[in-house]
Amino acid sequence: MRINLLPPEIKERQRARQRVVVVFLVGLIVLGALGLFYFLQIVRLGQVERDLAEQQATNGALQQDIGELRQFDELEQEVQTNVTLLTDLLQDEVLWSGVLRDISLVIPGTTWLTNLTGTSTAAVEGEAGASGTPTGLAGQITLGGMAFDHRSVALWLTRLEDVSGFANPWLSSSTKTLIGEREVVQFASSVDLSADVLSGFGGSP
Repeated sequence: MRINLLPPEIKERQRARQRVVVVFLVGLIVLGALGLFYFLQIVRLGQVERDLAEQQATNGALQQDIGELRQFDELEQEVQTNVTLLTDLLQDEVLWSGVLRDISLVIPGTTWLTNLTGTSTAAVEGEAGASGTPTGLAGQITLGGMAFDHRSVALWLTRLEDVSGFANPWLSSSTKTLIGEREVVQFASSVDLSADVLSGFGGSP
């Protein structure tokens, strides 16, 4: 049998001190847990800030690339605008360089031209030109020249008819004349131009 000789007050104070120690230890544990949680949040925040900085750097590089590519887009738009303008300017335009080349290729060696006049009517297919140009014709050329004989003039008309884009070759006059003591034939002719002589922008290529 045990007999407790300590007064009840001392025993109560011992219990109180034990409770204070327990509360203190629990507080330390809670504070430690809060400190660890705060530290982890700081670490996580630092990682997020680093990720954000890297993403911002990537976005900056992409913006720079977009800025460099924008000039090519503007250049493409400028080229497209110029092509559209050129198409409008050359629509139904007679390719006179090709017409003159074809004439130079078919003129007989015994024939030479003294004058050439070309007119462009650009008649719309299915309609007549303002001057009564036959439907589907793009213009007309009148040609005057000299030949050694009427046979050379006939050959000239035949060759005109064989040229692509030339139609309805016509001889207005063919008369003999003299150049010095040499008898030659002076002639006046004409030929219509079909849509085949138009530029590729508005007519046939």
